Amino acid sequence: MTVLENLSNGNIEPTDSDSLKNNVRYKEGLRLVGRLQRELSETLNEEQKKLFEKYLMAANELTVVIDEEVFKSGYRLATKIMIECM
Repeated sequence: MTVLENLSNGNIEPTDSDSLKNNVRYKEGLRLVGRLQRELSETLNEEQKKLFEKYLMAANELTVVIDEEVFKSGYRLATKIMIECM
């Protein structure tokens, strides 16, 4: 199968990057966010926790939108570079 076929069939996940998984800054940031989220959650009452959960869900959805747009932009740039090289 070609790369495009694998991509369209869901065999390639562009966001599943080994470079990200091995990135020290990413790992440290992930640990920090997790720790701060736990600490904040411990200080909130039930109503505030529900609001905080809604905030996290909205922020995650926004991150997905941003990631998709960045991927598309990068793909467009890569395509332009390939066309220029031909």
